[in-house]
This record gives sequence, C-alpha cells and structure tokens, in this order.
Amino acid sequence: MKYVIHYDVAGVIILATVMLHFFYKKTINTRQTRAFSFLIWTAFISNALDLITIYTIEHSGHVNLFLNYLLNEAYLIAFNAIPVIYFIYILLTIKSREGLNLKEKVSLGIPISISVLLILMTPWTKGVFYFDKSKVYLHGSFMLALYVIAIFYMGSSLIYAIVYHKKLTGLQKASVYCYTISSLVAIIVQMLSPKLMIIQFAIALSVMLIYLSMENPEDYSDRQLGIYNRMAFLEMLSSYIEKEKHFDVLGLQVEGLKYISETLGVDSEKQLLKEIAEFLNDEAGHKKVFYLSGSCFVVMAKASKEEWERLMGKIHERFRCSFSCKDVEVSLSVPMCMISYPDSAGRLEDVVDMIGYSLVQARTAGDEVVIYPGEDILKDGRREQEILQIMKQALREKKFEVYYQPIYSVMEKRFVSAEALVRLKHWEMGFISPEEFIPLAEKNGLILEIGEFVFREVCRFMSEKKIWEYGIEYIDVNLSAVQCMQERLHESLLRIMDEYHLEYHYINLEITEPDFPIQRTLSSIRFIPLNWISPWYGPQWKIQKPCVP
Repeated sequence: MKYVIHYDVAGVIILATVMLHFFYKKTINTRQTRAFSFLIWTAFISNALDLITIYTIEHSGHVNLFLNYLLNEAYLIAFNAIPVIYFIYILLTIKSREGLNLKEKVSLGIPISISVLLILMTPWTKGVFYFDKSKVYLHGSFMLALYVIAIFYMGSSLIYAIVYHKKLTGLQKASVYCYTISSLVAIIVQMLSPKLMIIQFAIALSVMLIYLSMENPEDYSDRQLGIYNRMAFLEMLSSYIEKEKHFDVLGLQVEGLKYISETLGVDSEKQLLKEIAEFLNDEAGHKKVFYLSGSCFVVMAKASKEEWERLMGKIHERFRCSFSCKDVEVSLSVPMCMISYPDSAGRLEDVVDMIGYSLVQARTAGDEVVIYPGEDILKDGRREQEILQIMKQALREKKFEVYYQPIYSVMEKRFVSAEALVRLKHWEMGFISPEEFIPLAEKNGLILEIGEFVFREVCRFMSEKKIWEYGIEYIDVNLSAVQCMQERLHESLLRIMDEYHLEYHYINLEITEPDFPIQRTLSSIRFIPLNWISPWYGPQWKIQKPCVP
C-alpha cells in the first residue's frame, strides 16, 4: 500500500514551528502551560512516528518484525494520548483554580488505560493491528475501539467547553470547536481513505490554533517593558499557592511618574518605566519581575532573607540617584512592601489585596521604608474598600441621612439654630462613624458629592418645614477643606438655595479643620454666613479664599 504523506510532512513543519516559538518566548510554569507543552511534544512525536511507521510498513520485508510492532505500538499510544492530553488541557483551562476532582481523574484514566492495554497486547491478540505471513500491515477488530475512545475524549472536551462557555473567551471556544470538528472530519476521511494520512495535519493545525488563542507566551508579557504582566503574576501566584510552596513577593510603587507624564509627556513616562523594568530584571537574577499596572512592579521568588535584602539595597541605591529623561534630571521614590506566603497571606486574593494596601501605607511611611504587612493591614484595607462601596451605593440611592443638632442660646434662653450632621447607616454594619467615612470620602473624591447632597437636603428641609417660623434663625452646614478648593463652590451653593427660594442668611458654613498645613488659617474663620458670599458680597468671598492652599 502506497501512503500519501504530504499532509504528515506539513504537520511536522507546523508543529516544529509552534514548538520553537513557544519554548523560545517568555512563558510561565503553570499546570495549564505544562499540559500544553506535553500536548505539543506528544503531537510532534506522534506525527514523526507516523512518518517512520509508514516507511517501515511500506518496507516491512526489509524491517525486523519485532521493531515494526514496537514502532507501531509507540505511534498508536502517542496518537491516542493526544485527545486525552487535550481534554486535560481544556479542564485545566476551565478549572484553573480548582484543579481536577477524583471523578474527573477516574473518567480520564479508565478509557486511555483500555486503549494502552489493547495496543500493548496486540502482538499476541492481533486485536488492533497485525502483519500477515507476507508481512502486510492489517487492522484488527479492536482498531475501531481506539477510534471510539478518541472520539469520547474529543466529545467530552466539546461538552465541557459548551457547559462552561462563560469561562472561555470567544477565540478559545472557537479553537475547541475547530479542534473537535477538524479531528472528527479527519478521522472519517482517513477511515474512508486509509492511504490519505490527514489526521496528523488536522491535529497540527488545531495545536497551532490553540497556541495562538490560548497559550501564546506573549499573553503573559508586557511587550513594551519586556517583562511579565499581571496575568502572568496571577497565574504563577495561583500555581505556587496550589503547590503550597513558600515564596516571597516584593511590591514596588514608583512615585513621581504621574508628574513626569503631565510635564514631559506620556512617552517620557514610558521611557522611565522601561528603564526601571530593565534595572529590576537585571538585578533580580533568578527572581521573576512582573509589571502590574500604572507604576506598580512585583518581584516574586523563593529566596533567602539575605538575597532579598541585597535586592532591596540595590533598589534603594539606584533610586537615590536621579533618572535622566529628555535632558532633565528626574528624582523618583519607590515605596516597597514584602509579603511572605503563607506567613503574611494564605490566599491568592489576600496576596493581591495586601500588595495594594501595603503600598498605600508605604507611601506615607517615609523614604526607604519597607512595609512588612500583617493581617491588620488586610483587615483595615478591606474595611475601607467595603465602606467605599457603601458610600457609592448610598450616593446612588440617596441613603445618606442628615441629622440636626439644636444649638441653645443662653442669652435668649431658646434654641436659635442647629447644625446639620451627615450620618451613614448600613443594614449589616450599622452606623458608620463620620470620623471613619469622611476622611475616606475626601481621599477618594466622594466628599464633593456627599457635600452637595447634604447641602441640598438641608435646603429642602428648611424650605418644607419653614424652620424660621419656629425661631430657628439659621443652620450650620459643614464644608470640608476639599470642597473649599473648588473655585466655583459659591456659585453652586447659591444656585441650590435659589432652587428652594431660601434667603442666604438662613445658612452658615462651618469649615472643618483639615489635617494638613492650612489648619491654622481655617481655624480663624470657623463660621461664615452664606450671605457674605452672595453676588452682592463678592469681595468678602475673596477674603475667605485662604481656605484654598
């Protein structure tokens, strides 16, 4: 029988090209990546053995019979392992965090074990293939069983891809469908035309598509900086935690790059990022360097305390010197934090959150201070994030509450005014202290919306209740220092009062004392009658401008 091997040759070339590109490029060592590496090698070996066995079958009269059996058995084992490995790869892609359970491992093992047993026993049973007395290669009655088992794995891969389609991208789903359909078509074609060796070519094309859509090493690297990216960090972090390996993570936040971008341009910022990435990569040695986002880098490895101290010393030494950018000497600082697994954090989410929270604290700790976070930072950081989300929801749903604290005049022996106090209550956390949520709102830019809500609510209350009829002359409304920095603040306040037809003297502004250096200036103008800043009293507003730093 004369076989048509052109497709096999093309398949070998495609697989060799994919292998060279895959192993040359920067990639990471995860279960999914290891499964894909095994898939490439198995497909390549299967394709090469297919070409070799075609030659030995066609020249069986000149080839030792034992060697012919051995080579064909090796080919069939490799060929039938491909759909199994592919199924494992799909499972790991879908369940990258959980791993395989016992039921999945058993369902994977039993069919392929039957295939291998049938192949290994074939010299005696002649069940899969055999050579007759004339040394002609023939298929046995069990050859169909191997095709059925292969189809079982391909069908299972397709079913899992359909059931868990939400965990796959459009391109990933397309590669699964393409692999299944092309393999089934190739099997049918080859069963109808045994001389046309097309299955290996279909497998090679499918592997190439999988590589381009699901395992391209470039997906794990930042092309501009030439180091690993955030996706690679999360994948490697997950792999280390799954293996319960001890490792350390050094987080770095480069301070000053935003100013560079605003003054010298985005290209200058990118140039500095690249220079910093190259420096970290050179100094890290065997440690892996990742670029997360913005100006945040991470170095991860299992290393001794002395190695980490040497690296941190090198980083501090470099950042004591200025960087050159467009003939301008630029000084940058680099707050750092060191997290150890499992001592500091026990889950992937804990490590990622702790990096972010620790770097925020490191920025205020001073130069060349390295934060070694504990559970308290994680707990405080997550509470801040939770309160931040509660405030955003409260603004959307108008859930902030305004309370009025009456002010009694000893001279007049009656209540003459009141102070508006904003309160936040959550169905689960209860009342959240203003001392906790107000500074957080100022830091995250929500204080302007909250301030406007409170002011509008006070105006609505006064207009509806007509409090002056009860002897209340005015209400004090707090303004934060951040609100005072708004150049058109007075116009906004007056516009809201005009909406509710209120006279300006009904509201006094109490400027809260901030924690930064303008405190002394503000403390001397604690109460400002709003009618001072009406359009008719413009000059007085200008006098109060010291609240702007």
